Amino acid sequence: MRWLRSGSKQENDPTGQLEPVRILTPELALDGFVAPTGQRVTDILLRGQDLAFLPRGADPAPGNWVQISPSDLLIVIPPPLPRATGWQEPMQLANASVKVGPYQVSGTAHLRPGESLDDDFRVRQPFLPLTGASITAADGSVEEVDVAIVSLDNATEYGLSG
Repeated sequence: MRWLRSGSKQENDPTGQLEPVRILTPELALDGFVAPTGQRVTDILLRGQDLAFLPRGADPAPGNWVQISPSDLLIVIPPPLPRATGWQEPMQLANASVKVGPYQVSGTAHLRPGESLDDDFRVRQPFLPLTGASITAADGSVEEVDVAIVSLDNATEYGLSG
């Protein structure tokens, strides 16, 4: 099963304007929504901002939103964004793997030419988006997603593979 296919909306969004998201923390797997801000979730997290999250089934009233600190996150499966158009910085695609909490995540990292996944990278970029990602839980279950944003700050192992 692929989670959050491009253009999909969850049925429990009464406003039709919220963006679906899945958040994995050390204790919980949370399904719900983020408000569309025009920003990538990765950019919000890299700035160290809390992620405003509305649990699935909750009324979108202001008091029902939860602020989740980036330090509490292991993996975020973000809403789909439209494909970028225009000039884009050249990237090298590399297979990467990250062990974070009870999860092993593998996918494609989009790195600047000459960049590698090392401690300097982690200091500059504590969250790593992986495309075409596989998330393997401790129980052996595997979930395939379009994008998984992984916390390198909470990772016990990470690096380029194959």
